Amino acid sequence: MEIPVYREESEIREVIAKFENLELALQEFTHARHLTVASWYLCTLTREDALVRMRTGLQRFIAHHSRQGYHETITRFWMELLGEFLRSLPEEMSQVERINRAVEAYGDKEILFRYYSREFVMSDVARRAWVEPDVCSWKSMATT
Repeated sequence: MEIPVYREESEIREVIAKFENLELALQEFTHARHLTVASWYLCTLTREDALVRMRTGLQRFIAHHSRQGYHETITRFWMELLGEFLRSLPEEMSQVERINRAVEAYGDKEILFRYYSREFVMSDVARRAWVEPDVCSWKSMATT
């Protein structure tokens, strides 16, 4: 998987705009682009507003592509993980650098399974509502 490196904020804003305007094809919305959007929201909104915006955006994106599959636990997991990571970075770091670091650090979507067993996180319960990790403590997320 290719990890993007953003040079300018305008490149990130373009990804956000294409996501929000439903201009990305399903295959274009890669894990790295998910991370880009989530990190941007976390850098520019409160954590609560960022989660709401990501949730709403994903639900719209999925519906636009006539798919099902929104997953509350996975969405919130990534928002929490990225939020902790971004909060740990120096305040003087630019948003571009913060987002590049987040995308690089969490480019492997299999990180989810350090915290959740596959069966547990893929359950209907976890799909519909937030469930705490069953493998690794939530408190250890910031040190991953």
